[in-house]
Amino acid sequence: MLRCRHGNEGGYLETAMERYARNLLICWIISSLFLTTLPATLVAAPGQPSRLGTLGMNTYFSGLERLPQNRNDDLGALINTTRDLGVSWVREEISWANLEPAKGAFSWSLMDTALSQTANAGFGIIGMLLTTPTWARVGDCASRITRNGGSQNYWCPPANPQDFADFVVAAVERYDGDGINDAPGSPRVAAWQIWNEPNNWATWPGEANEYGALLAAGYAAAKAADPTAIVATGGVYVFDGGTRTGGNRDGLEFLGAAFAAVPGAQNSFDALAIHPYMPDTAPDRAGLFGLVSLWGRIANTRGWLDARRGPQVPIWISELGWSTCTASSPVCKNEQDQANYLVRSHGIALALGVRHINWFQLEDKFDSPSTDLWGNAALLRNRDQGYSRKPAANAYATLATQLGAATFIGFGPLHNYTFQSNALTPAARYHLRFQTSTGALVDLLWTTGSAETGLVPLEAGRSAQLINRDGATLPLTITGGQAQIPLSGTPVYLRQDTPPQLAVVPATVTLLAQPTDPETTYALTIQNLGSTSIAWNASGGTGWLTLETTSGNGYRTELRYRVNPAGLTPGTYTTTITVNAGSAGSQSIPITLRVVTTIYRTYMPVIASGG
Repeated sequence: MLRCRHGNEGGYLETAMERYARNLLICWIISSLFLTTLPATLVAAPGQPSRLGTLGMNTYFSGLERLPQNRNDDLGALINTTRDLGVSWVREEISWANLEPAKGAFSWSLMDTALSQTANAGFGIIGMLLTTPTWARVGDCASRITRNGGSQNYWCPPANPQDFADFVVAAVERYDGDGINDAPGSPRVAAWQIWNEPNNWATWPGEANEYGALLAAGYAAAKAADPTAIVATGGVYVFDGGTRTGGNRDGLEFLGAAFAAVPGAQNSFDALAIHPYMPDTAPDRAGLFGLVSLWGRIANTRGWLDARRGPQVPIWISELGWSTCTASSPVCKNEQDQANYLVRSHGIALALGVRHINWFQLEDKFDSPSTDLWGNAALLRNRDQGYSRKPAANAYATLATQLGAATFIGFGPLHNYTFQSNALTPAARYHLRFQTSTGALVDLLWTTGSAETGLVPLEAGRSAQLINRDGATLPLTITGGQAQIPLSGTPVYLRQDTPPQLAVVPATVTLLAQPTDPETTYALTIQNLGSTSIAWNASGGTGWLTLETTSGNGYRTELRYRVNPAGLTPGTYTTTITVNAGSAGSQSIPITLRVVTTIYRTYMPVIASGG
């Protein structure tokens, strides 16, 4: 990892703060190299993803509400369920107000435990740096939180952005996963956001210029501590790009004012995070004004960002969701609508190039009643209901399976929606085509008009499968090379795979050993050259070769075997491992073991560079 050090063994905090100012200019120059592109590969702790995935989840595993002395949540069960849903990235609150109760005095243990458990489960982590401790708040905080609908005092801005920057240095250094001055176990937080919803008075009872100063200071501090980290803006509500009501402002208008007041803030983020909530309606509802549909909000944000930073800076959706609350309110949707809107909104966002999407939320850490709006946007029901899945959870899991590692490649022949920002959204068919990393074609289809049946031409040489929103396989009628697709407000997937074909690598193996060598494990790679997973069984072996793995299932898996030359006299020994994958074929791999009395090893010289 490229590092700008700001600490040494012992006395970490004091040393870091003393050196921070001296390192900041150097690291700002280094970090400017990252302003226009995100790193293709992130530094990650073992088991955590090395690349930012498309799909994430607001999980709040680290919330104090989940602790034994409070709700005593079964965090292990929640983590396992999250993994089963196909989530690879989680979004967590890193609360300054809780972590630094006095200047320079930190309380990390609870956060360390939660983030370590999350990292050990294999999740990538996005950390929100937010809230202000009592000692650091603006002097008129008590007055601010009474205006514009009110707020909580911990949301007040800091009086001095440098205090926030000092906290950012400490937090990013502790969770950069490089093994130096880290939390126990070195959990990696690879991406950070500077606050959350600063354009909402309830979570930022302050002005745009104050956030501009915080963003600039926080970004520089994070990059000083870890130049490889991704730093995004706090997620901002977006509507039409200009609405302002009291202390609540459209996110683009708010950020524009922040950049005008603090010009350096305009270059102080690697990704722009938005919250295009539209809780009272469908993301693509016919009759909705184009600009404020989900398509319109993303497109408007893209144009706004292009004008200020260029097309290379990505958009994230760090929160989006619909609630299944039971109050008499237009924001309360039924569980089927929630599931449909989840899939349709993700499809639209992926088609428009949104780089990362976090659903709000996994499970309500407050165990809110059924009438609560935000709590019931969760995919899982409350703890007293056993964290049972809503239909939207199954829809998310299917989405992750079909599109989690796929790339949008264009619109299919049934697509007839055309975006117009200044016109009402028409009833339309949506046909989005994706390609997976293994070469499968996956079409996502739905309509906002009347239910109908559409015909989709199939590609020659591929098998076709119709999959419903929740992952079940549906009957598929094919006539004249065209698939009949039932279109409604409930999305379906049409998946076309290339035929399965077994490949084992290497195809032959020759090993060299001495009779005194210890037993050693080797591996063959079992892969499908088609686009699906395959199931296989292995057989073979002899006295000196034992199979450790005799079966497997997946697109690319490993067959492990052990070789033990003990008791063998010098000579050549042969055997065969046979892998059978049914319709994908079978393959026999000759294994040759040459046992010799002496192995001559050749070493390359090491030449030191001058200087």
